[in-house]
Amino acid sequence: MLRAFRAHSKLGWDLEGNWAPAWLYVIFALIPPIFGVLMLVFMYRIVMGDNGSPDYLAFLLAGSASFLFVRLLLAGAGMVVVEDREHYKTFRYIYTSPIPFPVQIFGRVAPKTLIAIFGAVLTIWAGHAVLKVTLNPAGIDWLTVVASLALAIIGMASIGWMLASLMLVIDRMGWIIAEGIAGLLFLITGAIFPMSLLPAPVAAIGKSIPITYWMDLWRLAIFGKAAKLGTTFTVDKLWLYLVLTTILWAIIAIVWYRIADKLARHWGKIEQETFY
Repeated sequence: MLRAFRAHSKLGWDLEGNWAPAWLYVIFALIPPIFGVLMLVFMYRIVMGDNGSPDYLAFLLAGSASFLFVRLLLAGAGMVVVEDREHYKTFRYIYTSPIPFPVQIFGRVAPKTLIAIFGAVLTIWAGHAVLKVTLNPAGIDWLTVVASLALAIIGMASIGWMLASLMLVIDRMGWIIAEGIAGLLFLITGAIFPMSLLPAPVAAIGKSIPITYWMDLWRLAIFGKAAKLGTTFTVDKLWLYLVLTTILWAIIAIVWYRIADKLARHWGKIEQETFY
């Protein structure tokens, strides 16, 4: 399993970078997400001017930086199936190999996870250095940063696995769903809007997703209590709900995949190509 994971990670890295040198690929991979975050932040600064809240700016910066993981992992997991089946015409051989499907998916998105880590660090550094966003006065809680990220990656991987499983039974245009779900999570998980501003049904859905609690833990660890505008939970409850929702989505992903796998095999979706 470890060798298979390493092989798929290497394949994912080469495919994403089009076999370019590693340093060149990293530079070009970091430019879009970082500048996308900074564009959002500068839009806020221009619109609000001197009336802008430093606390909300920290809230916005932390949420946007952490959401880089969601964009790259979730959309990336769904696109693995679409690309291999429709573009490279190799999905039938990869899927039926004696390697579990999750190992293939997680291996392919591992390079995206590394890119997201670098992107989040550089984005927060740029916000502090250029925009003068104050970091946690008590010092960054690195234990919380790393531990919450580890749990969040498990939760995001579970949702990404579900998205990839959905792609098994969708014959074309699956990339739209992958991008659309990532964009939807950008709204309902409190990345840029506090949960109190969202309609109650939307906020309820957001509170069932581990990403919501992870973002608030990152805000607390990196910028302090001033930036915690996402939820009203205490730190202990944030950890509790992060663990519980991560376990919940992992269980749902397992059941979801088994159903999608049976349907895909029954409907002949594994070998089907739409030439799109």
